[in-house]
Amino acid sequence: MDDKKVYPMSTISSRETTNTLGEKHCEKSSLTDEVCTFAGETSLHGIRYVGNRSTWAIRRYIWCVLVFIALTSLVIILKESLDNYRSYPVATKISIAHDDEIAFPAVTFCNYNQLRQSQVTDEELKFIRSFYSGEFANFSTINDWNLTELYLRASHSIEDLLTECTWMSLENCGPENFTTNILDFGVCYTFKTTRNVSHAGESSSLFLQININDTDHTGHEKGIKGIKMMIHPSGELPLVKSFGFSVSPGFHTEIALKGVQTKSLPDPYSSKCTGKELQYTDTYTKALCIEECRFDYVSEKCGCRLSNTMGVVPECTVLETIICGDPAYNRFVTDENVSCDCPVACDQLTYEPRTSSTLWPDPAMIQLFENDYGYTKDYVRENILQVSISFEDLDMTVVELVPSYSATQLLSEIGGNMGLICGMSLITVIELLDFIIATALQRLMKKKVNEKN
Repeated sequence: MDDKKVYPMSTISSRETTNTLGEKHCEKSSLTDEVCTFAGETSLHGIRYVGNRSTWAIRRYIWCVLVFIALTSLVIILKESLDNYRSYPVATKISIAHDDEIAFPAVTFCNYNQLRQSQVTDEELKFIRSFYSGEFANFSTINDWNLTELYLRASHSIEDLLTECTWMSLENCGPENFTTNILDFGVCYTFKTTRNVSHAGESSSLFLQININDTDHTGHEKGIKGIKMMIHPSGELPLVKSFGFSVSPGFHTEIALKGVQTKSLPDPYSSKCTGKELQYTDTYTKALCIEECRFDYVSEKCGCRLSNTMGVVPECTVLETIICGDPAYNRFVTDENVSCDCPVACDQLTYEPRTSSTLWPDPAMIQLFENDYGYTKDYVRENILQVSISFEDLDMTVVELVPSYSATQLLSEIGGNMGLICGMSLITVIELLDFIIATALQRLMKKKVNEKN
């Protein structure tokens, strides 16, 4: 009788051994036999039925299809998990940070009426009004003017604007507490303090009474009077023209602040935040980055910079400002060829103002102004305003982007799917790698022995 045994529905030709329990195993005489043995010993579910030559062929084929389907499904699911992880999804986490003290922000304000008529010549006044109207006469005679010098000389000084200033409800403040800057809006004044406040509300407020001196004006391109104000972190360049809010004369305006800290994630997450250094300011924000890009755009187009902007090129003359600088500055936002690398900041502090106003002053206060300053009722209503700035509370709202799908979650999902679909684990993968490496080395060594013989 030969070595072949006939099993129901299958005919198998091989060399086999039977152990004391009657189980049949393939001898390790060929690669097929070794794979058969591995299939019977591995912890991967179902594959031992494929490699078991003692069972029916149809049963082995069915298990082969089932194992193939399971492994294919596992590969597809794992690919989806990897794609999801590589998309770097984020979630928004909002929390409240409670502090005993909080830094008081910088407060910048600018007069809509930038230049005083009493401080300009007739020729300068003619130019200013034609500039606001967009109708220019002969400006060749004023091309050698220095617009920065004109701004500083003819603007309303902080001594004229600020009629009363109180800090922390008790301490007097004055012009010495303000710095003068030429910003995107023109000449502006900024109040800064290094002191923190430990209480919210009026007791820790900054109170300002401002006289816009609208009777001494040269006009404004939009016909607005009042001040434009911006509240921002100390040390950050304020873009008052773009992000400030207006305060009208004849009103007492109360501004309640709420601090908001926004934290984003760097590349490869979708926010692609950065903390890169800017050319002209120490603090990075997306808005400041775009503004610097705008400065460079004007410099590239005109070879000079506007008097109220920053840059390394010379300041534009009056003629260059009219013909190139000002049009280029306004054209920047519509030029499709402009490309600015300005992602969001990784960590940015802002202050959300909640503003309320009431008509001011009452008859008793108007009488006081008439007695002390000689101001009429109409003058007070048209020129003087009050602003009170304080924190709504000392709680900081922290808006933070966090990864919503971490590497740990990916591994857990992979492990769960491997166990659910194929009964696999990390040890199963190691078993397969161990078998492949050991078999390859064994075959290589056997080949070398055969070659020597």
